[in-house]
Amino acid sequence: MSQIGFWIKNARSISLPQSALPCLTAIVLCIGQEGFVWWLALPVLLGICAAHLGMNLADDYFDYKHDPRTRANISSSSVRARMEKCHYLGERQEAKGERQEKATLSELGWAIVGFLGFAALMGAIALVGQWLVHGWQATIGIVIYALLGLFVGINYSGKPLELGYHGLGELVIGLMFGPLNMLGVQAALTGTPFSWQMLCMSIGIGCMVTNIVYVHSVMEVNADAELGKMTFARLLFEAKRRKGDEARGKRLMIVFIGLFALIPFAMLALGIAMGWWSPWYLLTIITLPMSIFLIHSTRLFAYGLPRNDTPRWWMGPMGDWEGYKKAGIDWFLYRWLLARNICTFFCLVLMIVHLVQLGIMN
Repeated sequence: MSQIGFWIKNARSISLPQSALPCLTAIVLCIGQEGFVWWLALPVLLGICAAHLGMNLADDYFDYKHDPRTRANISSSSVRARMEKCHYLGERQEAKGERQEKATLSELGWAIVGFLGFAALMGAIALVGQWLVHGWQATIGIVIYALLGLFVGINYSGKPLELGYHGLGELVIGLMFGPLNMLGVQAALTGTPFSWQMLCMSIGIGCMVTNIVYVHSVMEVNADAELGKMTFARLLFEAKRRKGDEARGKRLMIVFIGLFALIPFAMLALGIAMGWWSPWYLLTIITLPMSIFLIHSTRLFAYGLPRNDTPRWWMGPMGDWEGYKKAGIDWFLYRWLLARNICTFFCLVLMIVHLVQLGIMN
């Protein structure tokens, strides 16, 4: 059990809400749909969480193969370098009379196989369940989204595409945790391989998940340049800075913060206009001020303008803020936690409205 805990921790389980929330939202939105198989919800959720952890470790594997130095050894100015990425890999040593917890690259490989194998087992349960209930045709969507997710996830930092090394990592995360995740959940629970409604909703939620990661990149664009790490923010910034227009590069980064923050509301409005969803879904607009503030706050940070990084009650839970301040990472977590809370509240409102409406209709 201690070994399992070791790998779950180092697979960055703190990031699980990025996949679990869209998954739970899709599960709830599937309730009431024709063909919904309720008992498949748990294996689907567990499978997606396990796949997420496995892909996080696979990212570490390919990163370490690409450059065996941990990021913390390369740059002390990067918060992400100090918080994550391959620090658990290396030779086991004795320190202060206690054995350091380290793992070899081979052990990391087996851990990846373990997580992805468990995810495959959960997927097989969903596949067999749909086959028994609705026939083999209902399994096509499950297979397609599982294979697409595996392909895109491996190519996030693995060959042949290495998308993350080309500055497309944030967009890949939005695709995987948004459309591929939510359309895959719908396929697994209802046997329906595609619907415009779920695609529309998944694009919006995928953008919110993207912003959780993208806001990292905007804040650490200079540290990432030092690390040699190409992010989407750095891709935008460097494209303009090379032409001698650094200010425009910063503006472009903030424009995309705005796009990722506001597209979800545009998708929601589109769905309501099309008659797919009730106007009650507009209650998600309570997160709009938070989204606007995220854009504003990130702009102040990018331009080095005066700002007050003090959590307000309407921003949601911010964890051990005094501890973050002592560690000197409050400036980093302020916008990251805000982006996370926006996505969390948006999804919670959607789920609550949908369940309440089902109760009223029944």
